[in-house]
Amino acid sequence: MENGAVAHTNSDVDTRIISEIFKCRTDKTLLWDGFKKDSKGRDIKNQYWINAAVDFVLHTKGIKKQGGCLNRDGYANCAVVDVDKDIDAKQICREAYRIDPLIIMFKSPSGRWHAWKFYHQDQDVKTVIKDIKRIEKEFIKLYGKDIDVDKTQPTPGGLTGINFPFSSDEQYPYSPQGHRLSWKKFLFKYRFQHHPLVAIAAGLTEPGRHKTLCLIAAYLEKKDMFQHLDEVVDALDDFTDTAYVNRIKEKKIHAKYDVGPDAIQVRIAEIVGHEEPIIKIYNEETGKNESIDFEADAQGVTAADVEDPPIPEPDLKEVIGELELFEHTGLEKIKPRPWLISGWLLEKALTLLVGQPGVGKTMLMHMIGYALATGNPIFGKDILKRGNVLIVAAEETLNEIDIRLTAAKMKMGKNDGRFNIYKRGLEQDLKLVKFSKDTALKTKQYKQLENSIKNKNIKYIILDPLINFQSGNYNENDNQNMDAYVKQFLIPLAVNMKGAVIAGHHTNKISMVSTQDNELLVDNQNALMAARGASSLIGAARFVLALQPMTKKLWDSHFKQHIKDGSNFVHYTGLIEAKSNYNMIADEISWLKKDTIQVPTDDGFTESTGVYATTDLNKITKAKNKLKAAENLAWCKSHALPTVQKLFNIAGDEADQITLNSVVVELVPLEDDAGDDNISESKIKTRIRRKLENGFGGKVETKDGFQTEGITADDGYNYWLKRDHSKSGSAKVFITRFIDFKKRNMNR
Repeated sequence: MENGAVAHTNSDVDTRIISEIFKCRTDKTLLWDGFKKDSKGRDIKNQYWINAAVDFVLHTKGIKKQGGCLNRDGYANCAVVDVDKDIDAKQICREAYRIDPLIIMFKSPSGRWHAWKFYHQDQDVKTVIKDIKRIEKEFIKLYGKDIDVDKTQPTPGGLTGINFPFSSDEQYPYSPQGHRLSWKKFLFKYRFQHHPLVAIAAGLTEPGRHKTLCLIAAYLEKKDMFQHLDEVVDALDDFTDTAYVNRIKEKKIHAKYDVGPDAIQVRIAEIVGHEEPIIKIYNEETGKNESIDFEADAQGVTAADVEDPPIPEPDLKEVIGELELFEHTGLEKIKPRPWLISGWLLEKALTLLVGQPGVGKTMLMHMIGYALATGNPIFGKDILKRGNVLIVAAEETLNEIDIRLTAAKMKMGKNDGRFNIYKRGLEQDLKLVKFSKDTALKTKQYKQLENSIKNKNIKYIILDPLINFQSGNYNENDNQNMDAYVKQFLIPLAVNMKGAVIAGHHTNKISMVSTQDNELLVDNQNALMAARGASSLIGAARFVLALQPMTKKLWDSHFKQHIKDGSNFVHYTGLIEAKSNYNMIADEISWLKKDTIQVPTDDGFTESTGVYATTDLNKITKAKNKLKAAENLAWCKSHALPTVQKLFNIAGDEADQITLNSVVVELVPLEDDAGDDNISESKIKTRIRRKLENGFGGKVETKDGFQTEGITADDGYNYWLKRDHSKSGSAKVFITRFIDFKKRNMNR
């Protein structure tokens, strides 16, 4: 059997689960601060209330043992009876199961017992109190005054509390057989509590595990739940007979059994040790636990009909089994990726739009939101799946959101109204996550958002800016904080919507564009790393789009002479695909122009706002880069190729590559400015190296429409640029050659 350990639930995930299972008042916490002496000199708990929410992280670490009040303004999702008596685990667990199969017995802080019942969803506290009082009466019949009725929770009113479990190595739950359960097995039992035959698997020991597993498999098949079989196997106590599990999966040895209530009751009675096969079973139609008489139900197979397999002699070695693997056969039917906007948005993923303050992120995000709802293409990209959109612009008023969306309509096209656009502005604050020193928790607004997503069928959420939707002890430069924020709270929204979350985020002032020999280049790495804060943010996002403002230097050197419409550099912004996990990112910048739109207002006047439009600057960039590439290719053919051929001849016929650096060294003395004392040799080398890389590595379109790289020479060889990424520095770049058989045959 698994044994728990102190601090077994240190992860945020487990802590949040505990806080959901044991919901309590958030303004008061019952703190247990060791022991003190009473008036008679006896040790009693030193307990008192504090004005704070339960900190389940410190609780599960055993640092601060806490409890709470289960009546939450008229609602409760769990209840408990305090059995203040030292009773054998098998006895009390068996008796508790007969009272109500949904009861799970826990060791109390004093080493006695707490009988917990969980309802999974909030119930009217009056209903819960009525139910737990019924259970309390049954325990009183068994143990009389040892039931501390003052601690039965919840109560109708007043500040009454109970200590929560999992604060020490002793406060663990037990199975109906009386075996202590690990945290993982407790979760299994909790999840499947309304399926008694399945839940009984948690911590189940011999004898009879094979028989029970076969019956459970038949039950799961009948309920269309067979996908949970592996979870059942994991929940059993150290069950290692993988051959038997494979017989169930592959040979379907369970298929002949039609498991009815009779078989369920007999098997559970055998496991728990009940003399009669009469227990209360959850009735899915009425939603209640009802007594079912086995003798009165003649349908279905009995547990006795399922034969136990012969149990082999135990191996001296521990049987661990293998990790489940899935073979790729090459015959699989490959499904297309669920693109929403090709290259930008994918179902169940996060897309980041990053840029400096004032660059136009909010403007672009409103345009994307309008496109997703209306189906209008955006910058030549089609909307592959439309849906309802929620825009949460924390720094814009609702009226400003309306102005931007109206401008998007005037620029992009009509809205047919098939899908809705919802909004929240700065008037409605939204905090989705609250961070403390040790953990992060969903806020009430997060849960309300989940309900809105479901009820309004929202497929896309736009959050701008990302940093605004958290509170508490949060540091955006802390990878643990950022990782929890994105992976545990934002991405699950996209998964549940089967849509996408698009979040705006600020960048540092890092240039994403550079020039080399008057050639404009996109620095995708800088664009990717420009996002402010912890690196885990861009690691978690599947796509990163970056906005780069046009600089005066770029404008003057590349575009000013070509643009005659009176605009200048402040009107232009570059859109860069900085990251995509699923396709090649574009290696060029898409220049967008900020246009002004006059939006009519209800007073007969207008308000101006901005929208983005595509431009011809991309064509100018491509033309200039193409011209520069042609110049570099011509230079390599006329000036560099003879030197390359000479170095290959020196290396010998067997040589198939030479370092690029060796060519650079040979070419430096041939440059016109090589003897100029005002120009450093390193600058000349850098210029030559760029020309060589561009010329020998550049793409050349052939007559048949294909593209080749490198240079074809008259000596019958093709010369190419090659990189060896296992090496570093200049030693990783080479020029290599291959025989051009077509050329050689023509020369012959």
